[in-house]
Amino acid sequence: MPPKTQQVVSVIKDEEMFLNLISSENKKLVLLDVHPDWCGPCEMMHPTYKTLQTSIDDFEKRVDIYTLGYSKIVTYKHDKFNREPTSKPRFVFYQDGRLVDEVQGADIPAIIERVYKYLPMVY
Repeated sequence: MPPKTQQVVSVIKDEEMFLNLISSENKKLVLLDVHPDWCGPCEMMHPTYKTLQTSIDDFEKRVDIYTLGYSKIVTYKHDKFNREPTSKPRFVFYQDGRLVDEVQGADIPAIIERVYKYLPMVY
């Protein structure tokens, strides 16, 4: 029987959690699924996230994937997200406390390419 894998996507619950994730102290690649509140997280991405989880060695030590609604960004007053929300999700990539890339819409090949491009080494 294959080993049980942990949940791939988590929800950002508060500003402190958000700031800790995008802190330079976090050495993992952080992928944020930023979505319209009325739409919810992009469910079509879950199979892709699961595939990444099973195909990347030490995934849990290297990548964090979270969802975050646009209204929370406004609440957190985070300048890097000062954009008008659209009906499309945005996939935002953080590494070492810096916003390094983003993908507009559920462009699965582009998202996978960015994950591998910014994937940190195993420590």
